[in-house]
Amino acid sequence: MDEDRDYQIAAWKRKARVAAAKKRNKRNLYVITLHPQVLTCRDFRNANPAYIEGMPCVYVGITIHDPGDRYRQHKSGYKCCKYARKFGVELALDLIDGFDEAGLSDEQREPALAAWLRGQGYAVWQN
Repeated sequence: MDEDRDYQIAAWKRKARVAAAKKRNKRNLYVITLHPQVLTCRDFRNANPAYIEGMPCVYVGITIHDPGDRYRQHKSGYKCCKYARKFGVELALDLIDGFDEAGLSDEQREPALAAWLRGQGYAVWQN
């Protein structure tokens, strides 16, 4: 199992080097749906005082990787968010639909998406 994980990590690093070599300006936003049990974590709950019961819990991130690869990285424990690793259910790119990122830099896009989702009642974690 560790050999498979090490092989996958090496593949991700190769992909990252290729992407960096191409000097991609645009990074990929992604959303991971979290199991509602994440609400039992005090830090997560405290970060979402306006959470509306019954709305999804999500993790928001931005990456140079393909969002599917980044989700697998989180689940395998490679450069992961503890909530995405332990409570991550699935990639939910459809939640980004309707988000207007026009005029935002890469550094502004992730927190803006998180705020936009929080404004709709979602419980959101982002680093």
